[in-house]
Amino acid sequence: MTELTHETLLVPLLVFCRIGACFMVLPGFSSDRIPVQLRLFAAIAVSLAITPLVYDMVRPSAIETPSNLLAMIVVESATGILLGFLVRILYLALEFVALAMANFAGYGSIFSHSVDNNDPSTPYAAFVTTPAIVLFFVTDQHMNVILMLQRSYDAIKVGMAVAMPPNLQMIVNTFDATFKLTLQLSGALVVYSITVNFAFGFLNKMVPQIPIYFVSAPFVALGGLIILLQTDKTILEIFSSLVTQAIHNLGQNG
Repeated sequence: MTELTHETLLVPLLVFCRIGACFMVLPGFSSDRIPVQLRLFAAIAVSLAITPLVYDMVRPSAIETPSNLLAMIVVESATGILLGFLVRILYLALEFVALAMANFAGYGSIFSHSVDNNDPSTPYAAFVTTPAIVLFFVTDQHMNVILMLQRSYDAIKVGMAVAMPPNLQMIVNTFDATFKLTLQLSGALVVYSITVNFAFGFLNKMVPQIPIYFVSAPFVALGGLIILLQTDKTILEIFSSLVTQAIHNLGQNG
């Protein structure tokens, strides 16, 4: 029978600091629509499941003095937030591009709340962001995140400072690749917006008597919706593969 010591309690606590902090910013888990108690129970359950797998790596840090232990709790929480934010930034970039696509398609003036949080959004953008959140769970990306958190103990030891140059470079590379790809995904709406506005602007110059704004608005909105219906599946497939690759890289590099 295993003897119950202070290490038996401190090791799960340190694991929970990283797991719980990561869950606070993960897409889907951090939604305001999910009760806080459910998010807390999920973080505790995952922490208890991972603890036996990383016990030997966390145990030496649990013997530290109380002052060092408090610092490790802070560092572990910061590490979890960093790992979760590197996944969250993908969905923030997609939300940004979805709002830009709504403006390109003529739906920018229709405001509502985002489905997964209370941020201002549009129903047009929800056709992009909501399926992306659903695919996060349908394609088992949340399970890959849990596996990534387990592997992160090999790359980022307990108590190790997170603001190291390799990690900063990884953050910059993640930002760069994410926004570049998501802007490319909205390329069809960008070309459509420039073309249709140029055409109606030319028509307004040719026939200034026509109230071109009221004539063009329905056509712009209908064309933007048709383009979204044609490209939404491709956008979500490419984005889902990007999320898979990003989580895999985090699992390998910490």
